[in-house]
Amino acid sequence: MPVITAPAADSRPARPSGLSRRLLTFLLAVVLVLAAGPLAGSAPSARAATPSTFPDVPATHTFHQAVTWMIQQEITEGESDGTFGVNEDISRAEASAFLFRLVDPDVTPPAVSPFPKDVPAAPKWYAYTPIAWMATEGIINGYADETFRPHRSITRGEMAKILYGVSGADFPEPSADPFTDVPADSSYAQYIAWMKSEGISRGYAGGTFRPGRPISRGEAAQLIWKVAAEMGHDTTVFPGSFAVEGSGFGHGVGMSQYGARAMAAEGKTAGQILGHYYSPAVMQAGPNRVNGNIRVHLVSTKKIAVGGTGPVRVRAGSTQASTTPGAVTFTLDGDQVVATLPDGTVKRGGSVALEWTGTRFWDPSGAKTLVTVPNANGSADLVLRHGRLLLTVNDAGALNVVTELRMDDEYLYGLSEMPSLWSTEALKAQAVAGRSYALRFMGSLRGDCDCNVWDEVNSQKFTGWAKENEGPGGVYGARWKAAVDATSQQILTYKGSVADASYHSSSGGRTRGSEEQWSQSVPYLTSKSDPYSLAPAANNPNRSWTASPTQAQMAQAFGLPNVVTVRETAVNPNSGYTDWITATASDGTTSKITGNQFRSRLGLKSAFIIAVTPR
Repeated sequence: MPVITAPAADSRPARPSGLSRRLLTFLLAVVLVLAAGPLAGSAPSARAATPSTFPDVPATHTFHQAVTWMIQQEITEGESDGTFGVNEDISRAEASAFLFRLVDPDVTPPAVSPFPKDVPAAPKWYAYTPIAWMATEGIINGYADETFRPHRSITRGEMAKILYGVSGADFPEPSADPFTDVPADSSYAQYIAWMKSEGISRGYAGGTFRPGRPISRGEAAQLIWKVAAEMGHDTTVFPGSFAVEGSGFGHGVGMSQYGARAMAAEGKTAGQILGHYYSPAVMQAGPNRVNGNIRVHLVSTKKIAVGGTGPVRVRAGSTQASTTPGAVTFTLDGDQVVATLPDGTVKRGGSVALEWTGTRFWDPSGAKTLVTVPNANGSADLVLRHGRLLLTVNDAGALNVVTELRMDDEYLYGLSEMPSLWSTEALKAQAVAGRSYALRFMGSLRGDCDCNVWDEVNSQKFTGWAKENEGPGGVYGARWKAAVDATSQQILTYKGSVADASYHSSSGGRTRGSEEQWSQSVPYLTSKSDPYSLAPAANNPNRSWTASPTQAQMAQAFGLPNVVTVRETAVNPNSGYTDWITATASDGTTSKITGNQFRSRLGLKSAFIIAVTPR
């Protein structure tokens, strides 16, 4: 199967209060102890970033919000098997490790273990240093038999006592039993009564609390979440991710390529297609400079070797040297380009040209040969049949490599903006739009690249010989070349000037006005109805699409600590494109960015946003 280039997306340059630090630290440590698995390394600093993806805590689970909050604070990453372990217990060793990682003290573990019976003095064991540190600090004590029991679980009663102390609560000893299994004289009664009074825990359905039962991760998450709220922490549960629904691909201004495809399938001519998308601009023969040369930037580099399938020659000023097939190596020497031929001949100059046979620049009637430019713009090798290469030194001190081609056909033959298998009239409309677009940049050379245009989609995608020789024996490329030839010298104009024939892959049913996209109103680049982009004949893969940015990605896009809600604003509601998006964080802070920024920062296909829904 041939490789058919898909339409490019764009073809225009882009324009906690009152608590001591010790208490806060201890609370977070308890959260880590009860909500996280035994992971290697230090615990990450708390911030809203990682969404919950644990398969054992789905959105319908009782503890989903509590677990999600802890994950978003990066308190836990769950178990090593990718689950949260919602029904599992937490051990004393794990608690020690997480407390240690949270505080991250600068300590050296003792050579002799404080609990030699069951905690070996092995610094490489993840829990040894934390346990030794905790024993020294008196955070968790050992038992009377001088053991630590690192794998013992924490009970619900112990959890209540820890939370009571960490919260700084002051609650009277109860005069009545808080639960049927927690008598008023129980060692945990005061703490459990406090939790019941504050609504932190209501116990079980039978009126019990089960203080001696090991606490599960899910239960611990729920208690910690509620206690954190009592302590003044922001316990807002941010959406773990968002569903962004949209339509179309590209900036949306000018001709829709998939729309052109559908119009051609309906029997519309190239002139009718262009008239629909660019009216009141008109198609007519262009000025003489349509046949002039255009310079296309290919790559900037420190060194490059360019070889051909036949003889090549190097021109530097008034001198020249040719060689049989082989690579010519170009390097830098100050502000000079140095060309070294395979036979060792060296040519240098401020500007050096490489030419090959069968072109307008050298032996036009000779053998038609090719040259290959490696890693054009850092991507694929670019093979050229027409034109020549010009090499200079740019302001950044790099070799600047451009190809010089006749614009009307040689350049357009290699323009890879529409699949060559599409209908002839769609191809012809693309040829006229591409020619018009390029002609607007031929008035002067850009100083930063010694070029008129680039070979990538920030101008127009140019792939040279690969496009015009596409398919077996070049059969598909021939269809594209025929469309170029059939529209020779034809361009779009408006009031006698070359029109800005911007185009894009597809819209969401209506094109976008230039004033919405670039803040400059252009009479022929107004918003136009585009049902063709959505028509079955377009076979448009981006008729609708959905992206799923994470909480972290959304927060970064808006420059907020987190994102809770999103609101869209359109200057022209009828166009369907989003002009502004405002996000609100849990602390009430808002951030407003443009639809284009939203698209760019999240890597979306277009700014035609149908809905942004929290998940």
